[in-house]
Amino acid sequence: MTFRSDINGLRAYAVMLVILYHFGFNQVSGGFLGVDVFFVISGYLMTSIILSRLNHNNFSLMAFYAARCRRIIPPLMMLCAILMLMGYFLMPPEEYKRMAEHAVSSLSFISNVVYFKQGGYFDTGAVYKWLLHTWSLSVEWQFYLLLPLALMFTARFLRQQFAWVMGIAALLSFGLVLAMVATDFHLTATYYLLPTRAWEMLVGGLVYLAPKTRLSGQGWVPPVSILALILCALMLNENIAWPGIMTLIPVLFTALILHAGVQNSRWLNHRVMQHIGKTSYSIYLWHWPLWVFWHLADWPVTFVCQLILILLSLAAGWASYAWVENRQSGFSRKTTIALGQAALAILFGVTIVARAGMPARAPAVVASINHYSQQRFELAKNCFVLSGITSPQCVFGDASQVNLVVLGDSHASAMLSSIVANARPQDGVVFIAQSGCPSVPDIQRSASPDCGGFVKTAMADIERKYPNAAVLIINRMSFYLHGEYGSGSSAPTYSFRQDGNSIAAYQQHFGAAVKQLASHHRVFIMTPVPEFGYDVIYRMSRDAMRGKALSIQQSRDEYQSRHRDALAMLKNIAALSPDVTLLDATQGLCDSSFCYGAREDVPLYRDDNHLSEVGNKSLSGVFAGMWGMIERR
Repeated sequence: MTFRSDINGLRAYAVMLVILYHFGFNQVSGGFLGVDVFFVISGYLMTSIILSRLNHNNFSLMAFYAARCRRIIPPLMMLCAILMLMGYFLMPPEEYKRMAEHAVSSLSFISNVVYFKQGGYFDTGAVYKWLLHTWSLSVEWQFYLLLPLALMFTARFLRQQFAWVMGIAALLSFGLVLAMVATDFHLTATYYLLPTRAWEMLVGGLVYLAPKTRLSGQGWVPPVSILALILCALMLNENIAWPGIMTLIPVLFTALILHAGVQNSRWLNHRVMQHIGKTSYSIYLWHWPLWVFWHLADWPVTFVCQLILILLSLAAGWASYAWVENRQSGFSRKTTIALGQAALAILFGVTIVARAGMPARAPAVVASINHYSQQRFELAKNCFVLSGITSPQCVFGDASQVNLVVLGDSHASAMLSSIVANARPQDGVVFIAQSGCPSVPDIQRSASPDCGGFVKTAMADIERKYPNAAVLIINRMSFYLHGEYGSGSSAPTYSFRQDGNSIAAYQQHFGAAVKQLASHHRVFIMTPVPEFGYDVIYRMSRDAMRGKALSIQQSRDEYQSRHRDALAMLKNIAALSPDVTLLDATQGLCDSSFCYGAREDVPLYRDDNHLSEVGNKSLSGVFAGMWGMIERR
């Protein structure tokens, strides 16, 4: 295919939007749409390559696959190999093993499936996944495997009705997206998997098949479309269902640029944009590991640091392009060499995984930290639900004398063993909790679509089954009000059908639920625990590998800043009834100056916000005081 300067320039915009988003430029909160731009471009290019050769009767399936191998595998293989070598010296065993697993899945082009199973792309833990960004390469590779087969079948058996076949397939794929978004069904799968991403690449193919129109060659198309893409990147954020109906905007504007085919636009043909576009694949590969390494080194993330990271990404991309990706390099010249080197890298990764991350190279304290992180309250193993409107309602202690119902989310589950340990033998404790579900009966959360019904059922059961029990509510309230700590986002993660998603609405609805419970029960509400914005276990393990002091703490001011709205709300709600009492989490986890995530090299958390089994024992005094009030009633 003839070189297209417009496509090369468009790649530059796409990769820079992704980089700005990943590097924490909060203004570019929708920069992830750069991946969607890449998908449309890939669909266009692959369709053009396949159909132009099919039409000339010289298409070879094996030659097509071989060309994709030489283009994609060598730079990816080099990145994975360097990370695995570097990780031997810097990464704790658990992280090293996980990174090797991801390297193997990336080189096998199934990493999108692996990440789908392990959690969301926008999770705070993403910064510990060195190869998270390779999910998009796996989606593209899977598309490359299927597209030529589909087009060859169409050419032979369907009278070359390529546009009809691709159009119907795109509508089915996009329809699947809309159905999954409308029903809140596994949005992580919608994000990662080929069936819900194929339509974007198929749109690119349809652009290639489309006849010329009045828009073809129009010089105003590139600047208008690029400005539209940038505007979308500034306005969108991770709380929007993606892909979804809004994804049509960047997909269609990308398609418009490809259809116009303007080769002399200053917006696309500038020398800088052409250079970035030429090296965009390698830049994309290296930018995310550089970001993760920055966090491993515990360096600050300031504006200057962000600029340095951009320059490092551009430099690493250029080096990878010049020495590895370039067709004249020894890595990319022959298919057998590319595949052989990938096989060696996969073997290296499998060896690391088989040897559990090679723990013998790590200090002994790393194994101790990992041991504490794995501890769980085994008696409650099947008591915590992830979805649905009912709970097993597990009882701990004397089932005939239930004196306390614990109602909440995963934070309640993380504290449960300490609550039970401080009860008297004759006290019964009922546990009712769902993941990501605040104790508000009419709340709506896309991440927990059953939550409102779950809380309604729980409150009805408390009134009917446990009329004499006190109720302890434990929620990760600041997360629901403002999103993940340290994510750069402050968007709420909830809404109410009539009242929207304001803090006032949350206080009104949660306050009404508490007041209803307090009319018949003594109600206790746990204030928020400190959150750290980074995984405590990873931070301690990484610091131990580097011989640093294992100090995990934040100032009281940081705690107040994160939880100011939640604390004010709880204070107002507690004032509604004398039967509502707040339990102060900072009594066990903070002193007058700092809140702690670890003490004496022992983690008090198992991630960035959930207490470990050691950590929840720090609240023993708080729970003992609560039980004293229950017993005196």
